[in-house]
Amino acid sequence: MMPSQPARIAYIAGYGRSGTTLLDIALGQHDAVLGAGEITSLTRHVWRHNEYCACGNRIRDCRFWSTVCQEWLANSDPTLMSEYCGLQEKFEGLPVLARMFSGLSLGKQFAAYALHTERLVNAMLTCSGKQVIVDSSKLPGRAMALAQIPGIDMRVIHMVRDGRGVAWSLLKPYARDANSGLQKEIRPKSVLRTALRWSIVNLAVEYLSRQLGPDKVLRVRYEDFVSDPVAIMRQIGAFLELDLQQIGSSLRNGEPVGPGHQVAGNRLRMNGSVALTRDESWRARMPAGQQLSFERLCGWMLRRYGYL
Repeated sequence: MMPSQPARIAYIAGYGRSGTTLLDIALGQHDAVLGAGEITSLTRHVWRHNEYCACGNRIRDCRFWSTVCQEWLANSDPTLMSEYCGLQEKFEGLPVLARMFSGLSLGKQFAAYALHTERLVNAMLTCSGKQVIVDSSKLPGRAMALAQIPGIDMRVIHMVRDGRGVAWSLLKPYARDANSGLQKEIRPKSVLRTALRWSIVNLAVEYLSRQLGPDKVLRVRYEDFVSDPVAIMRQIGAFLELDLQQIGSSLRNGEPVGPGHQVAGNRLRMNGSVALTRDESWRARMPAGQQLSFERLCGWMLRRYGYL
């Protein structure tokens, strides 16, 4: 049986390298909150490849996630995981926003997606004993899909970071290192590619915001979060109806926070503890020509978010 009260999800949307995993870990310090990481990845590849949970165990050896999946898959068709992954491909990408914008129906298959998603979310709440799930999957399409499920009460935190800092971060290559949370080689991304995708994703989240209404979406800048965590956590706390004051104070004082069971996300989730530090090395190290290229392409959005 499904619970009578809708499952509460705090969904962190935005582009990669914008501090979403860090915010997920911070929110997960609250006793009532499960910081779950990028939940969309659980069924897409984490479970299939037995990747690492932030607790340090492989996902099938993680006591929490193995219990969640056992409960979710109980009495279900053996093909549920692969079937659900196909439904995710259909309903969690940007095309779902286009369908909503055009007034088109999501189709008959959406009922199956909604049912399986709600069952998974409720298994997570039951097994964790928490009241709120943080999903830092970032995808605006997934956020829109979740918002259409009656059994889910979702609030969206739109996490924004100066796109030049994002571009600088994505210019760096990383070798595959599964133990440290890098499941595949990360190749450097061009400034042009990052500029286009950063713009598209953030505009998609803004469209989502207009669809859901101002009471369901809160925009947070990465730079404000790391500079004044007390104020930002107070703001997020009011938005989510949680007391996050103590967490904000701990972050301000430089006290490390420990990841929980973030299923996927930035490699920092594999650290035993994480301290809040402001990374703006791009200002001094990113070549001026690359900064200028990004500004020429996305200057209007940088101004929109207060970066120019």
